Amino acid sequence: MSARKSRNRLLRSLGFLVFSAAAVAGCGGADNRPATFSFIGPAIIEPSCATASCHSAVAARANVVLEPRDTAYNTLLNRHFVIPMSPDDSEIMALIQAQGSQRMPPDFPLPPADIELISAWIQAGAPK
Repeated sequence: MSARKSRNRLLRSLGFLVFSAAAVAGCGGADNRPATFSFIGPAIIEPSCATASCHSAVAARANVVLEPRDTAYNTLLNRHFVIPMSPDDSEIMALIQAQGSQRMPPDFPLPPADIELISAWIQAGAPK
């Protein structure tokens, strides 16, 4: 088999694995990810919100800094974006579920599984 065919087969296999994992996480599959900020911070907040153009220490849009992780956690709780044990009253939930330019992050919606995990984290008391 040529190197090109082998590479194409590998890429198709990797694509299938990524698609399958996304389907399981977002379509009723068991989400075994921990509802803790030590997971949510690096897995969701940092790559989606604490980017160079949004809520990094450099950009600090709306004076909200979500890096480093301890600063992000304290900002979310101290500025009442997160109300522990009350996702319905937590502004972060309204922001990540909003439509259009009001939604955070503005460029793309978070996957439903990530939104559900953030809600579960808040419901659990927003543990670190």
